[in-house]
Amino acid sequence: MGGGGEDFAAQTAAAEAKKQKARDALNLQFGVVGTSPAPTLADYTRGIPGTGVDDAGNPIPGSSSVDQAGYDAALAAWNNQIPEAEKNKAAREALYTKVRGDAFTAGTRRLDETKQQAARDNNFALFAQGLNGGSEDVNQHALLDRTYNAGKLDLGAKADAAAAGLRGSDEDTRLSLLQSINSGLDQGSALSSSLNSMRVNSDKASAEAQGTDLGDLFANAGLLYTKSKAGQGVQDARSFWNTNYGGSRGGSNSSGARWGTTSATG
Repeated sequence: MGGGGEDFAAQTAAAEAKKQKARDALNLQFGVVGTSPAPTLADYTRGIPGTGVDDAGNPIPGSSSVDQAGYDAALAAWNNQIPEAEKNKAAREALYTKVRGDAFTAGTRRLDETKQQAARDNNFALFAQGLNGGSEDVNQHALLDRTYNAGKLDLGAKADAAAAGLRGSDEDTRLSLLQSINSGLDQGSALSSSLNSMRVNSDKASAEAQGTDLGDLFANAGLLYTKSKAGQGVQDARSFWNTNYGGSRGGSNSSGARWGTTSATG
């Protein structure tokens, strides 16, 4: 019974050591230093039992065998994980920075385009109303610039969110695979899955970054050309109403009652 219990304990310890090695390797891909302690010489020392007794009848003591090469390799790998983790972390951070930059650049390009169009429309409205070159011209250009600067701040926030989103997706991937390792996923499969998932995460984030857009901020900024359009819209509506329903034209409701105005007759 005791031997069976010792065998089970040894198998459990070996299985846990294998999982820990897989967890450390996975973490390393994401730039995270593993939690395994440094190997010791005792980990690579094997006891050799004694063989019987000597001529005087005394037990021959056992000895030990040290796998020095194995210990040296394990210690070197353990010491190398810190620079390896730093290298991998730097690579991921560079990707997050690129996604942020792509999002900000794409959004700025669209913001610049809408600003240029708004400036042209506004200058036309100023000219049409005889306000170009005056104080209203100065105020309108200041409003245009304030709206643009506010848009740049909004773009910065959206770009930060794009980078944070990719970082969060990577972290979700790491935690999910750690759970899978705990459930029995082997190291090779975990590492392969992590690479594929990180590639999918980065491709998705890059595509979304290229589509960063704030819409037309200037449409609701209160610029003169938008007010002119709104005023023209009201005037067009009034003209349509007067043309179709005003004057001598009348109509009836669902009950047949007449409504509208009629022309006076002499």
